[in-house]
Amino acid sequence: MQFACYLAHGHYNKEKTSEIAEMRKTNQGSKWIRKSTRLAIYYRDGFCCVYCGAAGESSGVGLTLDHIAAQELGGSSDPSNLVTACLSCNSAKQHLTMRGWLKRMRSKGINTERVARRIRALVSKKLNRVEGRRLERIRSARKA
Repeated sequence: MQFACYLAHGHYNKEKTSEIAEMRKTNQGSKWIRKSTRLAIYYRDGFCCVYCGAAGESSGVGLTLDHIAAQELGGSSDPSNLVTACLSCNSAKQHLTMRGWLKRMRSKGINTERVARRIRALVSKKLNRVEGRRLERIRSARKA
C-alpha cells in the first residue's frame, strides 16, 4: 500500500502525511460535506484510496475525498465527482486534471488503465446513503 503511494509520487512519509492532515483540519476541515455522505463515499470505494489502493484508517492511512474534476476547474462536490484518496495521493494530485494526474502516474510506471476503469465503475454506482448514516451512528456511538 505505502509502496504504491511511493510509486505514485515518489514518497511516503507517515509524519508528513499526519502534518498535512492537521493542516487540512484547520484550513479546510470536513464541514463542506455531510459526515454521512463522506462515509457513504468511503464505503462505495471500499475504504481505500482509488489511486494507490492504500487501505483506510485502520491501517494508519488517512483518507480524504478528492474531486475528480477540481473545483478550481469547475468540478462540483457531487458524489459522482468525489472519490476516496489517501492523504498522500490527494496532496500529490492537488488541482491536476484527471488526465494530468494519470499521465503523472503513468510516468511512474503505474497501470493507469486499471485505475481509470475502477474510478469510472465506482462513480457510476448509486451511493448507499443509508449505509453512510449507519456508519455515522456507529462512529458517533464510539466517540460517546
